Amino acid sequence: MDGLRDPDVETFVGAMGTRMRADAETVGVGLRTLEIQVRLHLPRLSRPAVAGWSPDKVYEEIRLQAVVRAAQVRQSAEDAAHQAHASVLLNVNKAHRDLSLSFGDGYRTRLRFAEVRPSVGHLIQSRLHYLHSERADTVLQFGLFLPGATMPITYAAFSRCDRQYVMDALTGHGLDVNPDRIMVLTRMHGLAGIPANLMSLTIARAVREIRAVNAGDYVITAYNPMLGFGGTSFLASGFRPIALSPVAYRYDDKGLFQTRRIAGASVPQLLDTPDNVLMVLGATSAAKRSVAGIESLIRVPRRTHSGGDHVRPVPADFTSPQWTERLLGYRRMLESCWSDRTVHPRYQEPPVAAGDPRGQCGVTSVWLARRLRADLLLEPVYCYGRLRVGRHDGRHDGRHDAEDVSHHCWVEIGPADDPRRFVIDLTGDQSDAVREPIILGEHRTLADRGLRYETAASLRLDELPKDRVWPRFLALDDRLRDLEDPRRQP
Repeated sequence: MDGLRDPDVETFVGAMGTRMRADAETVGVGLRTLEIQVRLHLPRLSRPAVAGWSPDKVYEEIRLQAVVRAAQVRQSAEDAAHQAHASVLLNVNKAHRDLSLSFGDGYRTRLRFAEVRPSVGHLIQSRLHYLHSERADTVLQFGLFLPGATMPITYAAFSRCDRQYVMDALTGHGLDVNPDRIMVLTRMHGLAGIPANLMSLTIARAVREIRAVNAGDYVITAYNPMLGFGGTSFLASGFRPIALSPVAYRYDDKGLFQTRRIAGASVPQLLDTPDNVLMVLGATSAAKRSVAGIESLIRVPRRTHSGGDHVRPVPADFTSPQWTERLLGYRRMLESCWSDRTVHPRYQEPPVAAGDPRGQCGVTSVWLARRLRADLLLEPVYCYGRLRVGRHDGRHDGRHDAEDVSHHCWVEIGPADDPRRFVIDLTGDQSDAVREPIILGEHRTLADRGLRYETAASLRLDELPKDRVWPRFLALDDRLRDLEDPRRQP
């Protein structure tokens, strides 16, 4: 795997060690934190620049962006360490497989493995993780906690497999897999100063939990040699390399790295970079046996990776009575979690009554979009706009004086210009003319019924963490988790 390193990049990093160390000390972060950001922003430059310019000139071209990102980590890391009770880790000798910690002075304590609250996971992914980009489709997130802490000292987040090239890498090795039985380890993070083996222990406990709740047969992840990673924690956890896959580096108008899942204007990389290493771990006994025989690597073609083809969704008939009942169940469950923390500010004065859908359409639609991605691997669209109620063709249906919903959110499935796209609205009864709590059907069919959905803006699920609705959604998701298990409450 050492052959995957880029010699020009490694030469540059080695030459700039003294300058990076000085900048890291100025910012107040570890050298490795800054180095990762330097490596992440280096592909903005061309091969002739990286190989031909002086190391100092190359560093000046990316120094500001790398230092800014490292400083952002610093701003949140101190507070995170306080909430994690990280000072307890001073003078720790060893972390044991039973999650106990032993110290040089004879003191011992035990870590707690648990799910991480959505709002805490948001902080880790968006502010502490080196990518500074939250995965909106996170379905499971776990961590190790010191006694009494609300912030974990280690963190692992999982999503469903939604990329076809990952499926192709697995089937290319003869594995019989379904995307809804694959979990993808998308984010990992550990606070500074933790024992080295805690990351692999976190992975092992997380995979054990995935197996216990029957969430998947295989776990997929990747590590990036370009960033100086060697996959040590993954190899220690039993992952096996299966493929080499291209990496897409993109940068915004300020030169800051952004993931390709985030839409918007961006500039692609100029440097030809090393591949990522895709790895797989069997979560079940049968999957472990299937993985054990893999000894070669498949190379994912760049055109396949850059195409970003999504896996085929799980079939679902939303018009069936079974789905209608399921959606009604979602509505009843979400009603119990609506509060003044989840309602749109417009409806906080005067406050709406418990169970009133007004102002709750945004958080409800975000939750539904996430659920449809997780359960069915769909690509739902979060829509904001207006719901006009009543016919506009001159015919009378008894609802011509009904009140429109001027500021409304809902979910659509299908292209925006397709009149057959499917609308799912879990809070359509904000209008006094809508008697049922949910509305669902083809866009054109609903319009014929006098329910006209007019979109002013739409966002893909991956774009939602940047929207103003996201903090209110996290409050909803936190509450849902707390109601499922009161022990999760802080």
